[in-house]
Amino acid sequence: MPSVEPPTLATHLLTALLPPELADSIQKHILHPRSPVQIIARNVLDQAQNLLDTAAPLLEPLFDRVMIILAENQGLVGVIASLVVLATVVIILNWIRRLLMWWTRLAMRVATWAFLLAIAAWIWERGVFESARDMAVMGGKIVGYLAVIKDVWLQEYDRYEAQQGMAGTRGTASGRRSR
Repeated sequence: MPSVEPPTLATHLLTALLPPELADSIQKHILHPRSPVQIIARNVLDQAQNLLDTAAPLLEPLFDRVMIILAENQGLVGVIASLVVLATVVIILNWIRRLLMWWTRLAMRVATWAFLLAIAAWIWERGVFESARDMAVMGGKIVGYLAVIKDVWLQEYDRYEAQQGMAGTRGTASGRRSR
């Protein structure tokens, strides 16, 4: 009668998240104790343990000396620890900045290409001359809207100058060119 292994957390998660045939394949080829992956992992861990056992007697006196020096100079330890913390924070913030810039660049590139593809699809669907006419109409509406915004802004600016007692003239005395 074959021995049945008790289900581990990894086995439970595999069967819950993956299709049964894929979970069985992973269990057989990766997680099984006699699989090549597990054999290599055991060999690597054994080699690391042997290296640590060999290096420990050589490094222990050096480590003891460093600890004695640090115990004698506790003020220096505080300065070094704060510099290490500061350097770590700067490095992590730099990683975050780079990650944010990468995602921002990616989003802007995707948005730009999506916009260009939408314009190309619009031109393809409507034709070149129809699209040019539609673009001219849209451009005219946008310019008209911007002119209205400019007029409203100038009126509000003049009202602000009048409230401040600057005599809302539009000459060069107010620092603005005339319209």
